[in-house]
Amino acid sequence: MDTRLVRSFQAVVECGSYAKAAERLGYTQSTITVHMKQLEAELGVALFERIGRKMVLTEKGLEALEMATDLIAAEDRLLALDGLAESLTGTLRVDVPETVICFAMDDIIAEFREAAPAVTLCLRDRTCLQVSDNLRSGECDLGISYAFDWQPEDFAIEEVARTSVSIVVSAHGEAPALDVAGSRIAVPFIIDEPDSAIRRAFERYLADGGCVLEETIELWSSQAIRRLVELGMGFSVFPAFAVSGGLSQGKLIEVPCAFKSESFPLFLGHRKTHWMTPAANLFADLVRKHLPRAVSAK
Repeated sequence: MDTRLVRSFQAVVECGSYAKAAERLGYTQSTITVHMKQLEAELGVALFERIGRKMVLTEKGLEALEMATDLIAAEDRLLALDGLAESLTGTLRVDVPETVICFAMDDIIAEFREAAPAVTLCLRDRTCLQVSDNLRSGECDLGISYAFDWQPEDFAIEEVARTSVSIVVSAHGEAPALDVAGSRIAVPFIIDEPDSAIRRAFERYLADGGCVLEETIELWSSQAIRRLVELGMGFSVFPAFAVSGGLSQGKLIEVPCAFKSESFPLFLGHRKTHWMTPAANLFADLVRKHLPRAVSAK
């Protein structure tokens, strides 16, 4: 059996369509169509059925997917026997929250580039929800996140670091009273996407104290949020490592709040069913080495 057919099958399942599978594998859509027809003919079973506009795996297709995953992993390991797969080459796709990319990955990236100059590193800022989704779909090889859509049967997840938080406002701005029960907070709260683990925890904290935010401004860039806060446009909550520079330079001040005692984990994850390449293992080791120190309170 041509394992290219099996890899195309796995890609179709993970990507959800022939077109996206073709894009990932570098084929035309017609090639993927041919691969699927050939594989079904060889196996003598239908792998997909159409329900409305969606393609859904048949019962035999589900069985075939499990065996296909094992076959691809075995082939990857066989290729490693001649040393070709052990060399640091290829592409590594890593999805990471923007705060971590911007403020905590300098040493990781620098050491990885020095050790693996032939590897194309695709480092993308993504929300926590997107990291989970992309790991599941195979759009990334490794993911770093403050929270995962927890599915132990799919993911290998480990906590690699913890960070404290800072609630900050401009050194020249108005500091909100956050620990006054039942208060209405008029200072605008500037924050990122709704799925942020830190945002959700902070908003629960305020709600438990009966505090009401009168205005919330959403931006999807941590650097833009920090800049607006420095300009006195409102206040925000950040992982402490993301604002330590602004605090030490006197551009920001911390807002007194008991929420400061909270800490949040950072997780490293990958798909159990996907073989970890030498490049992925190297990057994961560098994350374990450098990230705990990078995100600790400075």
